Amino acid sequence: RMRTHGSYKENMRTIALLAAIGAASAFAPAGVLPSSLQRPGARCSNVVAQQQRHGAEGTDAYTLRLREASGMARVLQALPSAAVLSQLAMPIQQAAAANAEYGLLEGKGVALVHPAMMFTLYMTTLYTGYQGLKWRELRTMGDDMKPLQVQVKAIEAKIAAAGEEADTSAMAAQLAPLKAELDGKSTTRKELMAGGYRDKHWALSSTILASGVAFSIEGATDTYFRVGKLFPGPHLYAGAGITILWAVAAALVPKMQKGEDWARTAHIGINVAILGLFSWQLPTGFDILTKVWAKVPWTPIAQAIVK
Repeated sequence: RMRTHGSYKENMRTIALLAAIGAASAFAPAGVLPSSLQRPGARCSNVVAQQQRHGAEGTDAYTLRLREASGMARVLQALPSAAVLSQLAMPIQQAAAANAEYGLLEGKGVALVHPAMMFTLYMTTLYTGYQGLKWRELRTMGDDMKPLQVQVKAIEAKIAAAGEEADTSAMAAQLAPLKAELDGKSTTRKELMAGGYRDKHWALSSTILASGVAFSIEGATDTYFRVGKLFPGPHLYAGAGITILWAVAAALVPKMQKGEDWARTAHIGINVAILGLFSWQLPTGFDILTKVWAKVPWTPIAQAIVK
């Protein structure tokens, strides 16, 4: 463990030294003037040719040309230094991420947070979808009741116009089932209103959006803590797609509140796609969970010290 820590410090000192050298070289005097900044008759590769003043060139133009050439050359000199430093730094950074440098963050306890939260969010998604459908049923029930109300009022008007002496039994027989259906819908509507499905749906949807985005990123971060890299594949791609679709579904809410039916239909369709991707992730997620349970230690620091 001490040997690993000492090696890590030596690597960091080397990176700092190379960074200082790269910064110094970036601001060194320009050695070669890019040919695109020179006139056709003065494209030379030596410093003397760069500083030569052309016959028809004024003082201000000559000064500006030298200044532009010097600045461009500095930028071009900085690029190789940055490229070398990036290649030196990245392997060291990846190795440090998989060597128990993060302590308990690399342990099994933190690794189990992501699958536990995702399973909770999956079940919450099912329940939130149920609440959303109930809220949609309540919202559309008024439109379903309007034709029945029109029919009931029309028959009642005919019975009233016929008078007490006329035989209205046929119309009454026609009115009875319509009123029974209308009363049933009115009762169901009151029960749905008492359930508060709209507020519950909004509250849980907000929780899913916040928790889902947070723990999607947490899952990828935890994988990097433990092994020093990510594993592109179906599970990662599906998770990224779900995270994007959560944001798109939430972005449709303002249009839904304004009564746009296309936004409501798109919102439902997107959430069906989310549920499908979520369900498709379960087998791969369970496979990853079994590997984590079998291979990841609870206390990586203690095991690294023992070794």
